[in-house]
Amino acid sequence: MGGQYLCKADRCSSAEKSETTKRREGDIRDCLRPSDPVDIVWPLSSTVLGLLEETSQIAEPLPDGLPQRMLDLVRTSEVIWKSPVLDQMMVFKCDTDVVVKAIWCVDDDTEYTTLQYLECHKPDIPAPRPLGYTYKPSTTLATVWPQMDNDQKASIRDQLGVIMSNLRSIPYTDGSALGGVAGEGCKDIRRHLRKSEKPIRSLVEFEEFLFSSPHPGGQVFTELLRQLYPTQPTEMKIVFTHGDLRPDNITVDMDDCNQWIVTGLLVWEYSGFYPEYCEAFKCTNCLAPYKEDDWYLFLPDCISPKRYAHWWLLDRVRDARVV
Repeated sequence: MGGQYLCKADRCSSAEKSETTKRREGDIRDCLRPSDPVDIVWPLSSTVLGLLEETSQIAEPLPDGLPQRMLDLVRTSEVIWKSPVLDQMMVFKCDTDVVVKAIWCVDDDTEYTTLQYLECHKPDIPAPRPLGYTYKPSTTLATVWPQMDNDQKASIRDQLGVIMSNLRSIPYTDGSALGGVAGEGCKDIRRHLRKSEKPIRSLVEFEEFLFSSPHPGGQVFTELLRQLYPTQPTEMKIVFTHGDLRPDNITVDMDDCNQWIVTGLLVWEYSGFYPEYCEAFKCTNCLAPYKEDDWYLFLPDCISPKRYAHWWLLDRVRDARVV
């Protein structure tokens, strides 16, 4: 699996940040203390347990020594990615085959429950595996995209098309709640992240959620926008959605024939069951009017704005209203 991988082995309980703590340029490890309690949300894999047993010669045996051993493990690990927001998120390579993603104050498990769900229902999707997965050096598509020629870019598009079509083929149970697979609800991220406060079970309810922004705009504008909606929106399918497909969240590797191969999709925090047009919205979230990035011209057909042009254009207008 590619470089920035999630292996959520545990989740530490929230601890108050000390204003006097000296941080190494936003290093999340400086916010951790061995006295902090640790909650094991899901059973640790044997690989992770083995690492924790080996990592410290002075800590108490497990389970009592878990906080100290966890801290020792990440302190001696290589940092392979960190969030631009200070001490918000970091990814550590703890061993040749274990990578850990550490997040400050986790209050949502969508990414982890999605990885569990995919492992069970679609194990051929190139997504990280929970509690340990083989680590292979690779790179993000964002790093190599500018050097690719059009044929290579088209190949990446076609590979992603197969992956996304496979993902979208996961059956949706009529009447079940949209959003995260474990009932985490729907998310709408623009300038800020919003979460649905109650279960959403239909396309109509989902659209009402999108209109329920704290910045709704004028009544006339909103009503006109509603009148522009397709006359038969209920024909849209509900499909499994990644929710944040962009080059930074795609890993690639070059094969023996010097061809770029998609090796993984990362960052599943906004995934779940959504109307089929949503992926087209979300994969163009970072598209600005003057941004010269032809990635947006090579989106897979199954999620392209061209396929959902009416819905996509309406959402761009709505986006201008809510932000």
